[in-house]
This record gives sequence, structure tokens and C-alpha cells, in this order.
Amino acid sequence: MTTRRSPTSRTYGWLLLLALVAAVSLASAGRSATSQGAAALQQRNFPGGPYFTVVCGFSHRNNDDPIRFPRQPGRSHNHTYIGNRSVTAVTTAETLRGGETTCDVGEDASTYWVPTVYVGGEPIPPLAGLVYYTKHVSGALVAPPPGLKLVAGNPAARRAQSKDVVSWSCGGIDGNPRFAALPSCGPDDALELEVKFQNCWNGRNVDSTNHTRHVAYSKAGRCPSTHPVRLPTITLVLLYPPVRRGLLSAGRWATHADFINGWDQEALERLTAGLNADRR
Repeated sequence: MTTRRSPTSRTYGWLLLLALVAAVSLASAGRSATSQGAAALQQRNFPGGPYFTVVCGFSHRNNDDPIRFPRQPGRSHNHTYIGNRSVTAVTTAETLRGGETTCDVGEDASTYWVPTVYVGGEPIPPLAGLVYYTKHVSGALVAPPPGLKLVAGNPAARRAQSKDVVSWSCGGIDGNPRFAALPSCGPDDALELEVKFQNCWNGRNVDSTNHTRHVAYSKAGRCPSTHPVRLPTITLVLLYPPVRRGLLSAGRWATHADFINGWDQEALERLTAGLNADRR
């Protein structure tokens, strides 16, 4: 797997296929894979620790946001969903569990969503979504609690955000350079979006008034004392076809992503325990 510019669209297609094959092997193993594709990712320090991966297809679009605007259909800018197939403004964690999903791990009926990418007024669905659950902290992780809600990035941002949280690239997974706003990619380069969710929890609330106060980001592998419970870092990677002169439904700088935990909790705890057992 390489992040250098692909010489042809056929090469671009093969790189995407290899990325998905590597990810599927990770998901089926429930731990860090030993395949050549995974080894290449590890050599580039992505995703940066023991991990497992869920591969999800495009599900649907709508103008709903069950975290920021619950029970208010049509209130939001347009969103693109992967994972659970039936997310609307009235969706809750309880309605997610056991639902139909576009993910290759059937126990993950969670929903993951981002602002929609448009070109010339036409929405561009992602070719695939890869969700990495990675151990980025010292000490034992616990599984994200049932019903946990996360928002990463600022849906109302009017200036560039940290590329450590939200960023774009041309050329596939972990491509370089990284951009704070939607770039214009060449005809043979996949557009990639990468969003990192918070990995430290206060241990009490699955949501908060601004949807971020109950969680925080670790620093130098440690969680702050206000949010001492260590969680896997959920990194959402979406791969799109080459996009030129695209627009984001939320606005130029407002890249963000949302997550509601709809996992079968026993399965999620088992996979998280595997991250703690990985001594790599």
C-alpha cells in the first residue's frame, strides 16, 4: 500500500482494493493483522498501535442529526452515513442495536456519519469506510459504553481545525500532504477523509450538553484526570473517488464526524480485550 500518486486510474482501483482486503483481514481476526498490507500500514505508523478494523459501505443520506438535533427531521445540513441502515432524527442507541448494517462485522450496528461531499450539486458517496479501533494510551482500555455519543471536529467551524482531529488527503489511506479543507484531487488519486474521535471518557455520561464535555483526547499516551477512563481511539477513514472542485455540505472548514455506539456490547468488549492483550 502506497500513498504516492497513482499513475493510472486502474492502479488507483487496485490500491483501493488492497486497502479493503487488508482491512477485512483485520476485522475477521479481531486484532492486528500480519498480512503484507497491514505490515505496510504499520511501517507508516498508521494507525499507530494495536488495532482492529471494521469495513463499512455507504448507507444513506439525509438532513438529520440524531445527536445535535434529535427528533428534529430536516434541521441539519446533509449527512452521509455508513454502518446502520436506518438512521434518522429519531434514532437512539436502543434502536440501533441489532439493526441492519453495511459493515462487515455484523455485531457493529453503530452509526458513523459525516457532512456530504458535493460536486456540481451532485452528492458523492464514499467508495468505502474503514473504522479503526486503536490502542493509543498506556494502561488498560475499556470498551466504549453502550449508547456512547461522540462528535469529533466542529460542525460550525469558520477557520481551519487541527489536522490531528480532522483532515483530508489525495492518494488513499494516510496520504500526504494533509489538508484542513476539502482538496481538489487529480484524476487518479482517491480523496480520503480521516477523523479521530476522543479516546478518554469521564466514566459517567454517554453524552453532554455540547456533545464533547464527557470525553477528551489523550496527550502523550495519557488521559487527563477529569476523563480517566481509557477508550480505543476510533479513527474513521472514508475513501472517495477522485474529486475536483468539491464542496462540503457543512461549509469549507466544518469537517466533522459523529458516532453513536450501537455495537453488540459483548462483542465490542471481547475485541477491546484483544487490544489490551496485544504486546506488539
